[in-house]
Amino acid sequence: MLRALLPLLLLACAPSSLDSQAVDGIDTVDGDAVEGEFIIDSLLSESMQADLDLLLIDWDAVLGAGLYEAQSPVDTATLTTALRQQLGGVRVESNRVRTASSVNDPYRDLQWNLDMLDIDTAWAWNRGAGATIAVIDTGVSLSGEDAPVNYIAGYDYVDNDWDPSDENGHGTHVAGTIAQATDNGRGVAGVAPEANLMAIRVLDRYGAGSAYWSAKAIIFAAENGADVINLSLGSRYSTAAEADAVRYAAALDVVVVAASGNSGRNTVEYPAAYPEVIAVGAVGANGGVVSYSNGGSGLDIVAPGGDMSRDRNGDGYYDGILQETFALRGRGMAYEFFEGTSMAAPHVAAVAGLLIAEGASPDEVQDILTSTAIDLDGRGWSTRSGFGLLDPVAALSLLGEPGAPVGGGDADEPLEPDDTTAPIISGVDGSRDGETMVIRWTTDEPATTSVVFEQYGRFDGDGSLVRDHEMYFTVDPRETFYFTLVSEDAAGNVTEDGLWVMYP
Repeated sequence: MLRALLPLLLLACAPSSLDSQAVDGIDTVDGDAVEGEFIIDSLLSESMQADLDLLLIDWDAVLGAGLYEAQSPVDTATLTTALRQQLGGVRVESNRVRTASSVNDPYRDLQWNLDMLDIDTAWAWNRGAGATIAVIDTGVSLSGEDAPVNYIAGYDYVDNDWDPSDENGHGTHVAGTIAQATDNGRGVAGVAPEANLMAIRVLDRYGAGSAYWSAKAIIFAAENGADVINLSLGSRYSTAAEADAVRYAAALDVVVVAASGNSGRNTVEYPAAYPEVIAVGAVGANGGVVSYSNGGSGLDIVAPGGDMSRDRNGDGYYDGILQETFALRGRGMAYEFFEGTSMAAPHVAAVAGLLIAEGASPDEVQDILTSTAIDLDGRGWSTRSGFGLLDPVAALSLLGEPGAPVGGGDADEPLEPDDTTAPIISGVDGSRDGETMVIRWTTDEPATTSVVFEQYGRFDGDGSLVRDHEMYFTVDPRETFYFTLVSEDAAGNVTEDGLWVMYP
């Protein structure tokens, strides 16, 4: 049972010291421990290493800790007990596997499109936090298990209300590519999963709408905080109203991205063909422009759009773009492969969001994207591939190394963050089952996950900025645990909540 301790209860029932008791174990059990390796914040003598059957691999004076290898099987709890008997307070933790921005979404390995863009490397800069990307489409459904986290309900111009829920599936698929929940143990990943996703509905359940409502939606997005607008829709004909709306958005420093069209013509459709819009064509899993992708003089760039006629990468599925949306065979939500320039455009919109989150100005974004694109034709620009294939890593590299101050300035004097509000912790819950203890909570903004135990110190999550927090521990089933929850947002604002207690 999990309870918050009141101050008076703390005074009356302060926990007894555990200094003289054996530490029967507390270590995260997330499966990424390097077998037999421990990080210990004490330089052990050779005789102590011999007694404990440990071998010093490396010592770092700045860290004040070293890496030790156990020469015989031992767990963290047993090693901690043995060391505390001789040294008193000491920190022992398992060494942990680290990979480049890895995510645990089970279908991530089917997203060849993200591999093509090397999105794991791009995430070293950011995952879109702070950028707002509007999806003007059939709406967005949140009924699945893997919906975008930072969702903003815009407007529904089909039903003339404030509920832009999807009744078709197209918009939900597009939105997923931009900002699907990522690293949450479910489904798939998005390109900018920490971006704010604004849903605006202009297409009905059959995928039909009009340029007038598209124009209205563009103005709505521009006036309500969108940094980027994605338009995976269009036709062969322009309207002055829609063109005016695009110019209006551009004047408000909004980046507008649109699909070039799927008729295989040498003419980009509207709204992609308006000069202020970044027009996006599509490539398949082999990196070649697909036959359905419209080109022509208005084409700017290409991105993964898929080719459902073949399985070039040999993963057992046709080479579509995978996201969660309405099931094509029956009701409910499912993970479906789609193809089209509609699927290509959101990759570009999402990377535009990453650039803005990294400090690029809106009028820089198109030049950055096109100047860093991978030339597919050896001509610098062509009617089939524009300036080439979207390259997020090259684009972000123009803004500096990962972790550099956003928006320029002296690297030795980090810019003062505008965000001074600490995350709010709520929904604290937990349970115990034998030797397994789980603690959960939520925050009102993406933040890191940490638990500080009175008995054993601090245990950090993987450093990801998330809203739903969950940590598992292996514990002594007989022991009561006292702890504080800690979450830190992207701007460095920290909230500590507790003291909490978990009884046997």
